[in-house]
Amino acid sequence: MLQARAVLFDLISARSGWLGQRQAVLGQNVAQADTPGYRPRDLKPADFSGLLRHADGPPVRLEPVRTSPAHGAGRTLPRGAFADEKAPSYEVTPSGNGVELPEQLEKMAATELDHRLTTGLYRSWVGMLRTALGVPQG
Repeated sequence: MLQARAVLFDLISARSGWLGQRQAVLGQNVAQADTPGYRPRDLKPADFSGLLRHADGPPVRLEPVRTSPAHGAGRTLPRGAFADEKAPSYEVTPSGNGVELPEQLEKMAATELDHRLTTGLYRSWVGMLRTALGVPQG
């Protein structure tokens, strides 16, 4: 169990690092919005299974536990059921710049929300550990 906790903290840390790097790349895109010939960049999405493979220590298999027969077994949706159909294209201005400010700002806002979620998960996990250890909160 202790190893699973360490892996969770490693995953949260890796996710926070990725989000910080993405925010920097998107900010650079916005800053270069008037630079002729500049093409917007983005980071490859973080892959949860890849993060698990690269976490320190031996591989850990995380599985949900069905604690009651009343809990649903769930079902697997067909692959690609929620696939994004939007092609990664962009408009190019006469100067050759491909930065679309509304799109970049939308990505920055989504990254900020993901960062808040990650930070909230970290706080909740630390709070649960403190409660389990009998350490007063706050």
